[in-house]
Amino acid sequence: MPGAIIYLRVSTKKQEQRNELNLPAQQKKCEDFCRAEALPVLKIFTGHGESAWKTERPTLDEALDFIKKSKGAVTHFVVQDTTRFSRNDEVKAVACAVLKKLGVTLVSVDEPMLDDSPTGKLTGTMLTALGEFYSHSLSSRVRYRFQVHRESGRWMHQAPIGYHNVTRNGIKTLEPDESAPLLRQAFEMIATGNYSSDHVRKLMTASGLRTKKGRKLGRQTFSYTLKNPLYCGVILHKGKRYEGTFQKLITEETWRAAQDALSGRRKSVPKKPTNEQWPLRGFVRCGTCGEKMTSGNAKGRYPKYWCHSSTCKDRISVSKMKLESDWLDFLVQMQPAFDALVNHFPVLAKAHHATRMEANAGKRKQLTQRLAEKKALNVTLITAKLKNEISQSDFDTMKAALAEEMAGIETALGALDAEAETIELLTIGNEKIEVQPAMLWASAKLNERQTVQSALFPEGVLYRPENGFFVPNENELQAVVLKCLAEIADHPEAYEILDGRGEWI
Repeated sequence: MPGAIIYLRVSTKKQEQRNELNLPAQQKKCEDFCRAEALPVLKIFTGHGESAWKTERPTLDEALDFIKKSKGAVTHFVVQDTTRFSRNDEVKAVACAVLKKLGVTLVSVDEPMLDDSPTGKLTGTMLTALGEFYSHSLSSRVRYRFQVHRESGRWMHQAPIGYHNVTRNGIKTLEPDESAPLLRQAFEMIATGNYSSDHVRKLMTASGLRTKKGRKLGRQTFSYTLKNPLYCGVILHKGKRYEGTFQKLITEETWRAAQDALSGRRKSVPKKPTNEQWPLRGFVRCGTCGEKMTSGNAKGRYPKYWCHSSTCKDRISVSKMKLESDWLDFLVQMQPAFDALVNHFPVLAKAHHATRMEANAGKRKQLTQRLAEKKALNVTLITAKLKNEISQSDFDTMKAALAEEMAGIETALGALDAEAETIELLTIGNEKIEVQPAMLWASAKLNERQTVQSALFPEGVLYRPENGFFVPNENELQAVVLKCLAEIADHPEAYEILDGRGEWI
């Protein structure tokens, strides 16, 4: 007695969800055919998310195994059309050979012209070739569309932990979700080099960090998350880099520091309490690698500053006396620049004032948001401790990390206030004003010195013993001051200051 099996298929599970009637429609059409031909349906096989041109087709293999085990009970293999069966000539040829050997006829309900005649075989081959062409053509168009999205900085896939997919003004993009603060905290803690990945994972899990499905993060998932550059606004695809237009969770500097810590390239530097003896610690950067210089007493006797980075090609080590003497000389050397800004270029100073204040407003907003975020995390941490979801030692560790970060943010906010006051002073009236940063720094207390340093050089300063101090290119204040001096020929101080320091402009 003849019998049939029905094979149904959709290419992706997303396609199945988008068109819920796809599979039911295929099934009804095949069942109606079997009923009209008096073919009993022995079994229905459904391929959920199986591409028609791939060679690995578990459901198709399962159907062929069923035919082999049925010992001649199956005489017809029924599909809606040949594209449901295969879009790949190789797969179709192998499967049809197996069916023919088992004495089973392939039936396409929508294509009754397909049979064993020469015309039917030619038609079947052509339909399969057209289906394969359509599949590859569609795939090519999809790849091109995704490439265009990547080049425009858009992320079109499922959002990773810390983000969710949203549509703004008809454009799909990413936005941070409620778990973003915890993930940002994880990156910042690891970037210091003081915490292991597993320790941070446990702390964040206890604080409420979960996967998209609400599960706790395993080691592998957490490690993969930390290595994803998407969080610093970078989309990587096949070795190429694309700048994302969505909101970053962390800076690229933080992400790179975290990668260095995870790979063991960056060892933690023990935190030393700031004191009056080391006013430039953490402010002066190595002129070779750009890392912040640390300080201490060499062999307990010789006070000095040095670069602690193990990857630096030419680590700097200089005595405390020389570095601080060079620093005061540098401030004295900058005196004409500030006098010129105050007394000779009031218009330019005011123009810069507007630009600088606008930039500071943006920085203040970011810092204020980060401070509020850290305070919220602190509340979350305390709640987790009250619920006994975190141990006392882990609580103390994260509490100390949050306290240190909040103190740093508050210091940065204070520096912005000091800088705003300084710039306001520089733009008031036309009276001659003398700004003496060297004298101010030398006579001030530690916290006042740090305020002056941060106000004048927000990005810190670079130092090499043979070159002295020089500031990073992005320091806006110095760039504007020195550019003004260079444009005014009757100020000889400009050329003295610019001599050997052209990188400032």
